[in-house]
Amino acid sequence: MRIYSEFQLILTLFSVAMDGIVVLSTEWATFYQTLTQTPITIIANAVELPKQYKYHSQSKQIITLGRLGERKGTYDILKLAGVIQSRFPDIQFTLYGDGEQGKVQQEIDRLKLTNVRLGGWLALADRNTVIQESLLHLLPTYQEGLPMAILETMAYGIPNLATNVGDIPQVIENHVNGDLVTPGDDAGLVQQLSDFLGSQMRRETYSRNARQTINDCFSLQQYFSRWHQFYQRIMNETEEE
Repeated sequence: MRIYSEFQLILTLFSVAMDGIVVLSTEWATFYQTLTQTPITIIANAVELPKQYKYHSQSKQIITLGRLGERKGTYDILKLAGVIQSRFPDIQFTLYGDGEQGKVQQEIDRLKLTNVRLGGWLALADRNTVIQESLLHLLPTYQEGLPMAILETMAYGIPNLATNVGDIPQVIENHVNGDLVTPGDDAGLVQQLSDFLGSQMRRETYSRNARQTINDCFSLQQYFSRWHQFYQRIMNETEEE
């Protein structure tokens, strides 16, 4: 509490001289609005849009990119994989990232999951290849802002199945470019994934729409344009004063 109070005091003092504050998400905007009257602008992260891509709608690889642990919904993925193992035996889950690797592997062994493996930390040189070869990116996280992994995979036309937390619903439109569930909704995860795996048309539609979403809202071109608009507004307001 003391650290928070000191931060609040510092921000209050400095915000008097600020023309504006830029944050990455609505979650941060809401936080700062409780501390200052300075205008707040949201400029989300962006990713480079690959010039060429080809979505493999018959791929059997479902991936997760990020830290392994309860907060990221890793153990929900394992429960999901247990159900999918009998329904769609060809589907493989690969969990990339650091974190609770030992604990997760123990749970994989305990549940006798033959369709899940740990991919370890994914090197940047291999990242694009892994993404392009995947069918779906899965992130049933419990707490999040706007994960870069979602933006990066969608840029390659990879649909996402994620939870409706943080700013994720600002990117993923349910049943349009991906699917959303409530955190901890195991039955919802199973249903959404089963429907996705059972419909090639759905997969291909999501893929096209996912890439289009990045092109329209989260490309580097859009990112630089928003910064230009922000600085232009600040300059105009300064001149008027």
